[in-house]
Amino acid sequence: MLMANMYVDYKWYDRFMKVRLILGVILVLGFIWRIYNFEKGFSFAHDQDLYSWIAKDILINHHQRLIGQVTSVEGVFIGSAYYYLMAIFYWIFNLNPLSAVIPTVVGGLITIGSIYWIFSRHFGKYIGAIGAFIYSVSFGVAAYDRWSVPTQPTMLWSVWYLLVILEAIRGNQKIIYLYAVLLGLLWQIHIALLPVVIIPMIAFGLRKFEIKKMLIAGIILMLTASPFFIFEIRHNFSQSRAILNGSQKEMGGPTGKMKVIKVLNASGKEIQTRLFFGWDKFSKSEYWWFGYLAVFTFIFYKKREWRRHLFILSLWPISMLVIQFWSKRVVSEYYFSNILPVVILILSIALSEIRRKYIILGLGLGYFLLNLGWLVNKSELDHSYYYRNKLVKAIKADVIKNKYSCVAVNFIADPGFSWGFRYLWWYNGVGVVKASTPNIPIYNVFVPAPLGDKDKAQYFGRFGLVRPENKIYSINPDDCKKDEYQLEPMLGYVE
Repeated sequence: MLMANMYVDYKWYDRFMKVRLILGVILVLGFIWRIYNFEKGFSFAHDQDLYSWIAKDILINHHQRLIGQVTSVEGVFIGSAYYYLMAIFYWIFNLNPLSAVIPTVVGGLITIGSIYWIFSRHFGKYIGAIGAFIYSVSFGVAAYDRWSVPTQPTMLWSVWYLLVILEAIRGNQKIIYLYAVLLGLLWQIHIALLPVVIIPMIAFGLRKFEIKKMLIAGIILMLTASPFFIFEIRHNFSQSRAILNGSQKEMGGPTGKMKVIKVLNASGKEIQTRLFFGWDKFSKSEYWWFGYLAVFTFIFYKKREWRRHLFILSLWPISMLVIQFWSKRVVSEYYFSNILPVVILILSIALSEIRRKYIILGLGLGYFLLNLGWLVNKSELDHSYYYRNKLVKAIKADVIKNKYSCVAVNFIADPGFSWGFRYLWWYNGVGVVKASTPNIPIYNVFVPAPLGDKDKAQYFGRFGLVRPENKIYSINPDDCKKDEYQLEPMLGYVE
């Protein structure tokens, strides 16, 4: 009897190791999806060029800032937190733009782990594993995670905001501390998240809060939002007024029924792009909402114990749809990225109702293989950092060979394709000035490449480079430094 009591029940350990194994596999897949072919899939365009330039400004010019770039709403800026985050990694890796891979990949892995933990905490480990798996291997989500733009933390913010709502439904008053942190960071993430700020209060209902907790939460909110308030006080609340005025500034978009269709199409397109990236030929994206409503109705009927949860969570996509319909600004898909965690949760709950293991395993394997195919075949971009950097290095080699003091680069392309090079010129030590500079060699870049002279052009993905005439250029080095010949400031850049 004594010997029998000496044996310890290790079942808890086996269960713990099983959970760790499942989560470990999901995280490894998520890592592969986000790191694979990164250089050739890294879209180094205007936003990446701009945050690189701002990071350089912080590190080299020691210019401390409260704000980042100007947003699409005139007079409204995004906070500077993302730029300081990037500046840390630029400092560690000697200003190399590819250092962006670390915060983007780590952020994606944290989001995967957060989904697993939050879904498991409130709906069970099975649903947690399904949700984390979907987020991990969805190529559209992975592409979003490694997009690397100042609004990219939206997804992680949304996942933790989902936790706030779920804990509020439980009546956990301590969650107001996290609620305060997330509200305070909202300006640093995306002002388009404003419509969902009231949902946790609805979830709490008529519960009374302890005064002490309210005061602490208020202090946390003021501290985390202090950069915004400091800037507003210094500038006569210019952003607050711009936000109010900007939402109703007529932008010439559709109205009435056509606006409803546009909002449903744009939001459905975002869901489609993130969960089924390769189905881009399907243009009736608004139909995804019929699928969402069908799944939502099914689990609302099946899961009576979760009906309050589902009702309150439904306010999230509804509020985003309504505010975009009410706003007179141009509707864009990325305004709806924040609803994806809710969509994944609803889908995960529905999939958990499938009782036959071979069906759920078959669906999981099919989704895995589908996204693996997209990862392998669609991860490379012909306008990525890899090809832009190759183009810049080719020009640099030519500049060194010919001993040019400075050069001009003329882009023959649609608007926007000349962006994404300013930082690379500086990083590679290529002095680029305006084409109006006297006696300057001009490199022509054609986008797409076939537009150029095929006999003379050198190709770098989508870019075709035609070098200047092979002659002697009498460049005055002083002209290379004159203000009137310097390139215009980047769009959205402020000091």
